[in-house]
Amino acid sequence: MNNGSHSSGSILKGVLASFLAAALVTVLFVLPAEYGKDPTGIGDVLGLTGIAAERHSPTMVMEGAFPAIVEDFDEYEPPIIGLPFSATLDGGFATQTVNISLQPGEQVEYKAVMERGDMLVYSWTSNASEIYTDFHADPGRKADGYPAGYFVRYVESESGEGHGSIVAPFTGNHGWYWLNISEEDVDIELRVAGYFDTINELGRSFQY
Repeated sequence: MNNGSHSSGSILKGVLASFLAAALVTVLFVLPAEYGKDPTGIGDVLGLTGIAAERHSPTMVMEGAFPAIVEDFDEYEPPIIGLPFSATLDGGFATQTVNISLQPGEQVEYKAVMERGDMLVYSWTSNASEIYTDFHADPGRKADGYPAGYFVRYVESESGEGHGSIVAPFTGNHGWYWLNISEEDVDIELRVAGYFDTINELGRSFQY
C-alpha cells in the first residue's frame, strides 16, 4: 500500500510539474512572441514582443497627400498644381482594347510600358463571376536603384471586373496578372486610355 501511494504521489507531482513548466513557457515566451502580451517583462528584454508586432503588423500602404488649401489665396495669382496631379504633354493620349481568353487554370500577364508620372485609366470586364487578379507594377529587371524582384501592388482581387486609374510611380511595367480559377473558359475585355508606350502580353501558362 505504501509503495502504491508513493507511486501515485510521484505521478501527480510529475503531472503538476509538467503543467507548471508549460504554463511558465507560455507566460514567458509564447504570449510575448505570438500575441505581444508580456506580463513579466522578460519578453521585451529578449526581443520577443517585437516578433509579435512584426508578425501581426498590417500590410504597408504607400499613400500620398492631396494639396492643402492655400491660406493666403489670391484669385489673381492662384496656385499652380503640377505633378503628379497635372501634366501638360506634347501629344494626345492613346486608347487600346485587348481581348483575352483563358482556359480553366490558365494564367496570363499584360503590362503597359509607362514613364513616371504618366496617367492611365482602365476598365476590364469578363463573362466570369470570379477571376484572380493582381494589378501591379515593376521598374524592369535592369532598373537602377531598385532591389532585385521589386514590385508594388495596386490592387488584388477575385472579381469578374475591375475599373480605375493610376499615375505611374516609376518608369516601368504596369499591368495585370489574371488566373482563371473557374472550371469554365473565361473571356476578358481590357480597355485602357492614357499615356503609355505599348501593352504587351508577357507570359501565359497553366497553373496546376
